[in-house]
Amino acid sequence: MGVPQLSRRVLQRLMRYYRFLVEVTAKRPVRTITSGEIAEALEIDATQVRKDLGAIGLIGLGRVGFDVCEICRAIRTTLGFDQRHEAVLIGAGHLGLALLNYPGFATFGLDIVAAFDVDRRKLGRTIGSCRIRSVDTLGSFIRQRRVPLAMITTPAEVAQQVTDLCVANGIKAIWNFSPTQLTVPKRVLVYHEHISLGLSVLAYHMNGRVSPA
Repeated sequence: MGVPQLSRRVLQRLMRYYRFLVEVTAKRPVRTITSGEIAEALEIDATQVRKDLGAIGLIGLGRVGFDVCEICRAIRTTLGFDQRHEAVLIGAGHLGLALLNYPGFATFGLDIVAAFDVDRRKLGRTIGSCRIRSVDTLGSFIRQRRVPLAMITTPAEVAQQVTDLCVANGIKAIWNFSPTQLTVPKRVLVYHEHISLGLSVLAYHMNGRVSPA
């Protein structure tokens, strides 16, 4: 049976269910859980929870609900966490270094195999398990390793140039942390991590312009 075709919103909700269940089971043993319990904890309609879980082949049993291990296993398989995905990171500034030092990516099957930068003072350093290489070798590295994913943390003014280089050498998906929109062919998926949007909501709230609810 192949992986179902799911919208980005469904994928994001599945990730929320997964994180919630991992957190719950880390605190206490939980064998089963109902869609209502998930819905209440995450402030999502219970019907939507059942629909999302049904989309990945899960059916609850009356008042018993769903097997927690089965939910986690199905989500991991659907999202590809049970596989290893190699990535390169371009831009070894403060954010790039923080990402290289983050150990949680392995939980989701993501393996950053190399980092690239233009600053010669950084070249040759090992951060986490990655050696920082010259961006001049980026294209050949992607081609030789057939790396499918690029994480871009460069300044906005060079992000498109880096993107074009990645795409030309076979990158299939881009996780963009750079504060700019990127233009890519339809065959390439770009996910924009808009940190500034989150900051704008927080700033708006702290200025007292919205209620805590």
